[in-house]
Amino acid sequence: MAKYGVLLIGGNRTHQEGYGRAFAEDPRCKIVAVADEPDIPEYRAGLNRLLAHEMGVPYIADLETALRRKDVDVVSMCADVERRGRVGVQCAEAGKHIYFDKPLAGGVEDARAIAAAVQRAGVHSQMFCQITTPWAQAAKKAVQEGKVGVPTGFHADMLMAKGRPGTVGARKPRKERSRPERFTFVEAKREMLDMGVYSVSMVLWLAGKRARTVYATTGNFFFAEHESHDIEDFGAFSLTLDGGAIATATGGRIGWTSHPRGGVIRVVVTGTKGSAIFSEASPRIEVFNDEPPFSLPSTHPWDPMAMWSSSMRDLGTPRKRQWVSMSESPQSADTSSFLDCLDRDVEPEMNARAAVEHVEVIMAGYRSAASGKPVKL
Repeated sequence: MAKYGVLLIGGNRTHQEGYGRAFAEDPRCKIVAVADEPDIPEYRAGLNRLLAHEMGVPYIADLETALRRKDVDVVSMCADVERRGRVGVQCAEAGKHIYFDKPLAGGVEDARAIAAAVQRAGVHSQMFCQITTPWAQAAKKAVQEGKVGVPTGFHADMLMAKGRPGTVGARKPRKERSRPERFTFVEAKREMLDMGVYSVSMVLWLAGKRARTVYATTGNFFFAEHESHDIEDFGAFSLTLDGGAIATATGGRIGWTSHPRGGVIRVVVTGTKGSAIFSEASPRIEVFNDEPPFSLPSTHPWDPMAMWSSSMRDLGTPRKRQWVSMSESPQSADTSSFLDCLDRDVEPEMNARAAVEHVEVIMAGYRSAASGKPVKL
């Protein structure tokens, strides 16, 4: 019998496509319903209803009503970034454990409000990231066991190989804004936030230190979709940490044909005895056969960056088969880790309180990119 009733907030064309199915596949869980706020745009409500239909559960168009259900123990929360502050607080105040999509929120105030509400309610929380994957756990073990000596530097990449590159125009470099207020677009995302949160969370978790200064840059190198909304498709950070160590991180989208699999997803740890590299692509199986090589798929009119699995399914987008991973999906690993913490009544490592710092660093990164100067935290 299922131990946890799970409510899904958000539908297709969000990461709920993966999280919801990962929870559904765990025998400890039963998906109760899909829900959202009542005044969302109709296109979002339609995508929510579509996921509910695919999952075989009802759609509740009033989040307050859904959160009052006694059979809801866990909320998997994928509201738009701009709404995550109030939705996250509402879920915590309802006394539900919360599994958060990344990033926790689109602003420091919202992130802190979520963390405070979670603490007041005494519920458990976790933000999706890469730290529960086998390769990240191997990196952490290497640091803890002193395999590279005393760590002096950390670097992480999260560069997604999707989208049709080479379409960006010849405009002069864009000027970053110090306080972005919109993050959700149909065609594109702010990649220093959306992808950079993986890298920032990874280096800070591995280092176990707080960031003290942030120096960052953003740019438009690949995609017209980002350029048309005046948002970045790539960002890079340089951080100084407590104790003097340095961390660097990149986050961006680099195009379908830039990588034989999903993209460059790795971390490098440097210390007084040497360096070590850990990657989601290792170990792997490399396949060589007479299958036709990967070619650029058709462009989905509502998802030109191919961000969502449902869009790729609609178009019959072929998978890249040159590299085959030997580990489970990061979503399954992460949701399973969260449920393990609930079983043991222990706080997850990547909880809302920890995730606040990642938002602080990234927002400082935007201020740095806008001014061209380091920002102190």
